[in-house]
Amino acid sequence: MALVLASALPALPVLAAPPPTAELAAAQQAVSRADAADGDQYAADELATARGELAQAQAAMASREHKDALALALAAAADGDLAYAHSRAAQSRAELVQRRAEISELRRRLQVDDGTPASSALDDTTPPSGDYAMRLQALAADPQLAPFAAFERLRAQQAVDALAKARGRKREAADYLARRRVEIAEIAARTEATRRDIDRLDRERSELLIEASRRDAEAARAEAERLRVQAQIQAEEAERLRQQAAQSETEMQDVEAAIAGVSDIQAAKLKAAREREAKLAREEAELVAGGKLPASRWDERGEIFTLGAEAFAKGKATLTEKGASAVRTLAAYLQATSGSAARIEGVDAKASLAQQRAEAVRDALLKAGASRQQVRAAVGAAGKSKPHVEVVVSTK
Repeated sequence: MALVLASALPALPVLAAPPPTAELAAAQQAVSRADAADGDQYAADELATARGELAQAQAAMASREHKDALALALAAAADGDLAYAHSRAAQSRAELVQRRAEISELRRRLQVDDGTPASSALDDTTPPSGDYAMRLQALAADPQLAPFAAFERLRAQQAVDALAKARGRKREAADYLARRRVEIAEIAARTEATRRDIDRLDRERSELLIEASRRDAEAARAEAERLRVQAQIQAEEAERLRQQAAQSETEMQDVEAAIAGVSDIQAAKLKAAREREAKLAREEAELVAGGKLPASRWDERGEIFTLGAEAFAKGKATLTEKGASAVRTLAAYLQATSGSAARIEGVDAKASLAQQRAEAVRDALLKAGASRQQVRAAVGAAGKSKPHVEVVVSTK
């Protein structure tokens, strides 16, 4: 086809046509873009054609056959853009199928009515009919597709207009470009409409994930409470046994050993349940806030989150963007953890700056939704360790 495109142009002296430098660069860019979009996987034929046309255009340019180089460069750009459009459509279609499957599984898990998935533009695989102008008019009249691919539709209209003016041997080359450009416009509009649907499905998926996380957290809290009550009952029973034990020292030791074994097992179960509750609360907080919690550790005070110096502007108490995101996520974590309370402790070589930073974190937590009953204190102190603020989260 490339040779036909070139031969469709009448023979003129070499100097009659300027070198198509811009068109050749555009063709190279189109082929590179299709290659970067995995065109070899999703649009192998179109990309191979574009590469062949580009190679022939470069050879014609080197031979100073500028008219042939121009025709081949235009064809290579069109086929490169078509390969890119097919590749992007295939990837969007696969992502759409994946999102629908994920949402269907989440709805099944949450026992929510699945319903019928809304159709998307790329679901329709019916080949378009009509001449090029009619197909462009159909795109403009379709309320689902009209807002998309304005640039591709403009280039297609220009190619159709050029075809209407073409005569003789130029008409075959013009028809080739018009066919490619109209197809590109149709695919690009359907792909962009589908990308909008994927964005909507992403939001729905996030909402379902948050709901699933909340339900899991509620179940974990209920299990932790059940184990706590069970442990309390066993402790009361152990005390009753101690009071009734009027046997020999050996018998008493046996009772104490049995009680200790049961208590250890129950304590381990309760600890595991609380750790699961904390894990689910972390997941829920990160989903809701759209950020990441700071690194944490545990000690006798509770779970300790550390905000390092990078969370604040240098020498100031102002939170950086990273620090503000971490504090917003901490606020969501406090809201998701039942019976939790936070104590904020700042450390810096300057006690005043440590106090200001602790208060800045407290104020940011309250602004992000944590209650004043949860955020109990904000204190700062001078210290030789690296500047930081600790948020100590304890639970009942």
